[in-house]
Amino acid sequence: MRNWLEPMLYRAQQNEPEAVPPIEIPPFTFASPAKDDAYDFSVTLHRTAISAGKRVRVVFNDEIPEADMVVQRACQEIRPITRQFEITKAGDAELAVNQQLASISSALTGVYRWMVRAEVNVPDEVRQLNRDAYRKQHDIKSDAAASLLHIESTDKVRLKWQEFLSAVEGSARVVHAIRLAADQTQLPQIIKELVEEREQGAQELLSTVDRIMQSYQAVDMLHFVVSNETVLRRTLELLGLPVPPLEDEAVLVGEV
Repeated sequence: MRNWLEPMLYRAQQNEPEAVPPIEIPPFTFASPAKDDAYDFSVTLHRTAISAGKRVRVVFNDEIPEADMVVQRACQEIRPITRQFEITKAGDAELAVNQQLASISSALTGVYRWMVRAEVNVPDEVRQLNRDAYRKQHDIKSDAAASLLHIESTDKVRLKWQEFLSAVEGSARVVHAIRLAADQTQLPQIIKELVEEREQGAQELLSTVDRIMQSYQAVDMLHFVVSNETVLRRTLELLGLPVPPLEDEAVLVGEV
């Protein structure tokens, strides 16, 4: 830049026309064919001029042909490469193109040493096709994932219910336990029902014993009957159950 400013100031002092200011090096975009020539990649070239190891951001008017020459050489190198790739493989094409441009960087010399970097993109039409395809694939994957999750969740619930039913199977108090799990305020009523069920069971047992005793009255097995009734009554007492009194305590003279 200083090399340009000094002559400009000199011309101004000598009343000479101003020199043309330097020009920035803009990106250059062109179409490069994809495989089978059905679509073209959009390729954007970014040129960097190097002088004395430093980047030059602008060039003078008389140096523009050199910058254009760099573009032409890059296009010649890029077209055969992009033809090797499907239009959906822009990333792979970009990698291959930049590898080739890096390999010829030593040949891109003149007033400056040039570095060229390429960006490879698909056209809007192909981009929309990719979006549609991605959306369909996403929907399929989402539906499959939802179905698998539903199956896994259902199976977990099934196993839990199976464990629950196995645990309560055969338990006489399972109904009361479930009622308490659902509503703890039912505890007094449930205790009352349990006591009533216990007393009712004891009464039914004694009634059964009485019927058996009556059936043995006609035979000479009184001692056997009295002994067994005594054992039953003591068992009930150990369980804390009420034992009704005998109608005739004389029967239990031989109580064990």
